[in-house]
Amino acid sequence: MFKSLSNILSAKFSRNDDLSRQVEIAKVLDLCRGEIKKLFPEEEIEVVSLKNKTVLILVSSPALASELRLRESSLITAVNTALHKQVIKRIIYRF
Repeated sequence: MFKSLSNILSAKFSRNDDLSRQVEIAKVLDLCRGEIKKLFPEEEIEVVSLKNKTVLILVSSPALASELRLRESSLITAVNTALHKQVIKRIIYRF
């Protein structure tokens, strides 16, 4: 008779509508921010957007972008593993 709120929300967000897409993007960006903060807790790094499985990240210096590039595959693997599907293929760095 009654459904739990988590079941209702899971059913709602499992669909391919605009709201569920925005929720998925927010999850991906939050996971990216968390993984980057683990690597560089004191640096100013801003995860900006996700479009066509590409994440845009703003960094403060070219050296930091280079350092992130070295760890890019582990970052992509961590996010994709957490979400159980491939949501990121590449990362673009801007400074």
